[in-house]
Amino acid sequence: MMQVITMMNSDINRASQSYFYPFEANLLSNLDQQLQDALRELADVKYALDQSSIVAITDRRGVIVYVNDQFCKISKYSREELLGQDHRLLNSGYHPKSFFKEMWATIGSGKVWKSEVRNQAKDGSYYWVDTTIVPFVNANGVPYQYISIRNDISGRKRAEEALKASEEKYRLITDNSSDLISIIDEHGQLSYASPSFSCVLGVDNEELSYINLLNIMHHDDQDRVHFSIKKKETAPFSMEFRLRHAKGQYVHVEATFNAIAKQASNHARYVLVMRDITERKKSEQTIYYLAYHDMLTDLPNRRLFMEKLQQGVNQAKQERAKLGIVFMDLDRFKYINDSFGHEIGDICLIEVAQRISDCIRPGDILARLGGDEFTIMLKNITHEDEVIAVAERIRANLEQPVQIEEWQHHLSCSMGIAIYPEDGLNPDELLKRADTALYAVKGQGRNGFAFFNKDMEERSLERILLENELKKALVKEQFYIDYQPKVNLSTNRIVGMEALVRWRHEELGVIPPNKFIPIAEESGLIVAMGDWVMLQACQQNKQWQQMGYPALKVSVNLSVRQFNQVDLVDKVRQVLEQTDLEPSLLELEVTENVFAAIDNAASILTDIKQLGVQISIDDFGTGYSSFNYIKQLPIDVLKIDMSFVRDIHHNKESQAIVKAILDMAHSLNLNVVAEGIEFEDQLSILSGDGCQLGQGYLFSKPLSTEDFERYLKTSNYPIDQTNHPSA
Repeated sequence: MMQVITMMNSDINRASQSYFYPFEANLLSNLDQQLQDALRELADVKYALDQSSIVAITDRRGVIVYVNDQFCKISKYSREELLGQDHRLLNSGYHPKSFFKEMWATIGSGKVWKSEVRNQAKDGSYYWVDTTIVPFVNANGVPYQYISIRNDISGRKRAEEALKASEEKYRLITDNSSDLISIIDEHGQLSYASPSFSCVLGVDNEELSYINLLNIMHHDDQDRVHFSIKKKETAPFSMEFRLRHAKGQYVHVEATFNAIAKQASNHARYVLVMRDITERKKSEQTIYYLAYHDMLTDLPNRRLFMEKLQQGVNQAKQERAKLGIVFMDLDRFKYINDSFGHEIGDICLIEVAQRISDCIRPGDILARLGGDEFTIMLKNITHEDEVIAVAERIRANLEQPVQIEEWQHHLSCSMGIAIYPEDGLNPDELLKRADTALYAVKGQGRNGFAFFNKDMEERSLERILLENELKKALVKEQFYIDYQPKVNLSTNRIVGMEALVRWRHEELGVIPPNKFIPIAEESGLIVAMGDWVMLQACQQNKQWQQMGYPALKVSVNLSVRQFNQVDLVDKVRQVLEQTDLEPSLLELEVTENVFAAIDNAASILTDIKQLGVQISIDDFGTGYSSFNYIKQLPIDVLKIDMSFVRDIHHNKESQAIVKAILDMAHSLNLNVVAEGIEFEDQLSILSGDGCQLGQGYLFSKPLSTEDFERYLKTSNYPIDQTNHPSA
């Protein structure tokens, strides 16, 4: 290009110096103007090209004869270093020989060649250029020089490589994840499915693109899931449902839906991540069955009955209906166990359970509370005669002897009856008054039934005394706190302590908690008592830290009555501020029955949890709650009730329940504390099943403040520093 411009300027100069006739002079003048205009246009093009592109000219052998400033800038070579060289000077080694062979074949035939080339600059760095090489050919069509025009695309290539690396990373994640990862539209149609679908659902990968997720879902889950998808929520949401395996069985999955930004089609799409939770569901079902059913008779046990009774009371309250509660036991059943052995006694109990079941109406609930005690909830009764009819059928049915081998065993029963709402407004009151009526029947000779009446319920002098004295106990400062250590079972190190309220009356001496706590609950005094215990326990814990003892977590029990306080969360916050105790060093223990008694218990726990306080479910497995929503509660610890631990070393049923609870807790990342550990055999089984923490007389009985300090100094179970906030 530069040569052309130079030659044209030379011709114009020679022409302007010649002598022409006037006509020819005019013609030359016009030609001169046209050439000048053409030169200006060419100069403008050259300027624009130099500013925007990287330009080089080579001869027919590829030797560089011209480069512009942009070429020098990107290659970091000076013009003197480039002229006379060929482009091998810039070869990065990235492209194969065939790449350049094809280039020379193209431009050698007079054709334009375009491609993207990675070159190497003088300092060793690499850059990418979008390259166009234009051959200039002579009259015979043979190239005599080449002009290359390049544009720097290094930034774009880096972005492409980063995107490719990112896509590869996510492809590796999705291809190797055990989770089921997919993209679905609002109708459930799969557009992508990870290889894990084949492993988990037994579906051929080639079939996945034709599958609609809703079509392989359990029919009971389809409408619920489809409704949630159709809502087109932008925020992530989670659900559980079941997918059909290729062999027909169903796989439980826990799924998270994340909405993808809408495309031009305006159709909603979701990234769906599903995790197989079938084993966890089986564990939950096992726990539920073992903890809520009597293993001998297969009837609901006390826990399930109390849960059903709570539901029945709630429904009856809404519908202004009545319930009948029958509390019954077998008369002189101890004689059968003592005379013929517990195996014969168990056979009798199985037969009794079946006979009672034959006497109740569909929808009524029969449960075995334990031993020879049974309870029945009769729903939607309109008159006492309906309850009497059921009781008469049961009594008549049990009068028929039970034949076991060559022996006939004659049975009878006593029944106490309470009616909702006349005799009580909650499950505990109803069961208590039905029990009171039962003992009235036994006192009258057994083998009958009676309805509760208030004359049966006489309050003892001791109870009256205790309730009156409880009201004075706080003022007189008769309460004090003992502390029972909690121990890491694998390291034998102390991780915390439970604060246990005690009452020392000035005349009656030390009164057992099982005598005064129920009275405090019923009278409402438990609220003031509980507030005092929380404040004292936090103050003492902080004081021990100031004395140089390592930070330990103190556990404090919260009652149902305390949960009914509208200012509970504020009270907890005030105690923490007043004592300056680190919130993570306070653990509040609640029992499962708070969830049956208080509708917003979960939200209250969430507010407490947000303070930084730990939450523990006490006496786990003995309350009314459903295992299905334990995972949804803001809790940190499950405390296995001591009734399961007490006989775990020789009772397979207790072992199975504890093992199932531990498996479920571990799947939900919850810690587990076993209460009431007294023997090495119990400790061995619990440790073997993966229980982390425990407390009981094997380690220490509850200790006074002074004794607990001595325990910290002299105990064989050193303090576990890993559980302190500073660790």
